[in-house]
Amino acid sequence: LITAPIGIALINLAIREQEPLIIPAELEPGLAPLALRVLFVFTSAALWVGLSTSLQEIVKEADIYLRERLVNLGLFSYLGSKLLVLGGLAVIQSILMTIAILIGFESPQSDLISWAIGAGITTFLTLFTCMSLGLMISAMVKNSTQANSSLPLLLIPQIIFSGVLFDMEGAGQIISWLMLSSWSVRAFSSIVNVNAMVPEAQVFPDGTTIPLPFEATDIYNATWDNLGLTWTMLGVHTLVYLTITLILQKRKDIL
Repeated sequence: LITAPIGIALINLAIREQEPLIIPAELEPGLAPLALRVLFVFTSAALWVGLSTSLQEIVKEADIYLRERLVNLGLFSYLGSKLLVLGGLAVIQSILMTIAILIGFESPQSDLISWAIGAGITTFLTLFTCMSLGLMISAMVKNSTQANSSLPLLLIPQIIFSGVLFDMEGAGQIISWLMLSSWSVRAFSSIVNVNAMVPEAQVFPDGTTIPLPFEATDIYNATWDNLGLTWTMLGVHTLVYLTITLILQKRKDIL
């Protein structure tokens, strides 16, 4: 429960006296990229905790499940019990992570929603979606060793295609839509209003423009439509993962 809050707290050692979530009176070119990296750490912490919590949930009791399924265990009851416990853990973890964020960083003044509430909702949705993905993988693998080995294979694409480390274009942009990390970062960025941190590009007398390290983009727009889209997409990811989990479990039935 304290892994993610500790990770978030350690960010302050790296950025020192900077306040990455606050829009200053005088904008600097490096502020928006810094804010994105900090928000990406919030998402990464939720990814790690959500996946590591759920990857063992189904495969560790595969033999018991098959035996009970032959008697009277229902698929929805079984999966519902998992979601109930994991959902409770996600709520507790979301509260702890949000407290760590509020203590470690000055809260931005969001025009959409209170930062504490918005960060808490986004953190919970990210955690719960990760846990649903973990359940799907747990239903897919054959043993605990495979479940543990799948963790880095799941995390690496989420990190690469989050849209923070690299610009997503072409096929990369399509793949990023399939990564829950990109929707989580977009939600955080919309609440913080990262686009408002981007200064105007400086132009030399000869007309040459100095390129900025980060340019404002529609995916980070601080609007309810954009924020609602990100939250909805996290919900869609959750439904897809859980549906696949049900199908995989159903295929294990011995007729």
